[in-house]
Amino acid sequence: MKVSLTATPSRKQSGPILFWGSVARAFSLAAQLGYDGVELHLRHPDEIDRDEVKNLTVEYSLGIPTLGTGMAAGEEGLTFADLDPDIRRQAVDRVKGQIDLAAHLGSAVTIGSLSGRLGGTPEQRPTRREAALACLKECCHTAALAGVTIFLEPLNRYECDYLNTLEEGLAVIRQIGMSNVKLLADTFHMNIEEVDIGASLRRAGPDLGHVHLCDSNRQAPGNGHLNFRDVLEALRDIEYQGYVSFEVLPLPNSRKAAQGAIRYVKGILSSLPVDV
Repeated sequence: MKVSLTATPSRKQSGPILFWGSVARAFSLAAQLGYDGVELHLRHPDEIDRDEVKNLTVEYSLGIPTLGTGMAAGEEGLTFADLDPDIRRQAVDRVKGQIDLAAHLGSAVTIGSLSGRLGGTPEQRPTRREAALACLKECCHTAALAGVTIFLEPLNRYECDYLNTLEEGLAVIRQIGMSNVKLLADTFHMNIEEVDIGASLRRAGPDLGHVHLCDSNRQAPGNGHLNFRDVLEALRDIEYQGYVSFEVLPLPNSRKAAQGAIRYVKGILSSLPVDV
């Protein structure tokens, strides 16, 4: 199991990302603190110099597990479920740009907030859902041709109104029928939507591609009330080999939050019994 921090080149702090600003500094910090990778969050793929970032992965021997795309939804309102076909097309084109970048960097691409909301009009919901899944399938097809995996992230009911649990995410994956799509499990959202986080992770099994470890208050693990020992035991039980990443608020600051998160999680991992 590998560990990554989250970073964005944006300097406008407005969400649960550990490091804001210079990507080079984020890689340096990750290496100093013993991380295995840096999960990048980008509003637009042109926000970074792709060759420079590729060189950073080599210089620091760090991976980029995935590219987060949610800023395009949060800052520009681009989603797959929008009633306006032009907005949906812009959202798909933005993801395709992220896929091209991901192929260059050797990373996956996350679809979370870009899934959008279906709204409260019953007669519109089936049409909007169909349109959203058509956008997702188109992106997954483009990603498959590029050798890129898509991580589909269910969100809590306050952020998405049709894709909330891992089971619902898996049903969507089955419906679109693309083999290069995996689930992204985020413990902050799961704490709201799942009856039993550990059991849900065990049911996801091989369909789980990436994990966000975030406490109940959106801070780093250990600062809220979630049982991360149960979470990490479940990941061990399914022999999860991917990354766990901290998509959390940088409190009290980026370095302290990143340092505390990795110490806390590695402390639990080191204490788990080893199956013989």
